[in-house]
Amino acid sequence: MRLECKWLKAHKEILCKAISAVLMVAIMATVLTGLTAAEQEVNIHENGTVYSRYTVYTDPEKILESQGIVLEEGDEYVFSGFEDGVADLTVMRAFRVDIQADGAVKEVKMASGTVAEALEKAGVTVGEDDLINVSMDQEVFSGMTIVINRVTYTQEDTTETIPYETVENGTLSTPYSTYVETVAGENGEKVVTTQYRYVDGVLTDSEVINEVVTKSPVNRVLDVMEQYYVGGELVQAETSPVQLDANGIPVNYKSKVTGKATAYSALGKPTSLTPGAVAMDLSKYPKGTKLYIVSSDGSYVYGYSVVRDTGAFVHNGSGVLVDCFFNTYEESVQFGAKTVDVYVL
Repeated sequence: MRLECKWLKAHKEILCKAISAVLMVAIMATVLTGLTAAEQEVNIHENGTVYSRYTVYTDPEKILESQGIVLEEGDEYVFSGFEDGVADLTVMRAFRVDIQADGAVKEVKMASGTVAEALEKAGVTVGEDDLINVSMDQEVFSGMTIVINRVTYTQEDTTETIPYETVENGTLSTPYSTYVETVAGENGEKVVTTQYRYVDGVLTDSEVINEVVTKSPVNRVLDVMEQYYVGGELVQAETSPVQLDANGIPVNYKSKVTGKATAYSALGKPTSLTPGAVAMDLSKYPKGTKLYIVSSDGSYVYGYSVVRDTGAFVHNGSGVLVDCFFNTYEESVQFGAKTVDVYVL
């Protein structure tokens, strides 16, 4: 006994150190392997069912392995950790999400997450102008198809004509007034920038986004030119010696007489007479009397006239009221004889 006591006393320190080392190894093994000295309860949630198991592990992946639960691509789990010896372990199985873009379909497996996360996982980017059928922050779900339409723009410059406008100065006051061109019109030009929008390479719409005038148009200008009949022909003048109403009748006249009108010419002989010169009874209508002559049926207008001659017809009892001068014999024959209204101005 004394010998044993002496031996224990001599080796007491060595035994204490050995026991401490063994305990330390045991503690480290527990930490590293997830084993515990006592079993604990874990509630496993999977595919809508819940079942309880006892385990000596605290590491969720060790628990899954010990229960024969294999995580496939995209699968996830949520572990609550043990509290009072009980824990929850939820297994979320991945589902398929299709991403349709650029003429192809990419498939990703996810158990949870947003559309943005699915696109990132698939390596698909969405441009600022691109179209997407769902919002980026929407949660993905089984069977979901994300569709991305690529939107691109092109621009094209074209030269277009700017038509000139016609500006009419003044109003037509008589049936014979007309517009004459005083400034010729000239078209302008402009460069039009059109933006075309394509969705997945198909033209969907276009929009004019800019116009630059490179040449201004010159408007065509029309000014009123008065026209009136003299000797049966229309002549133009800035002002008319006679003011007519809308029916071509003088507005202001002293008197009106109706009678027979004939025609004559100089028959090729020298004369100072011009169309618009007429012969009348000078005792009633002195030389210089201004007239306006129109056929009574309105079919012919001899027009503005001045008494400058006295002819045989107006004095020989033929009943001729006025004899109208023409440049040629042919014109006088064509006139013949007519019943006219003579307005004394």
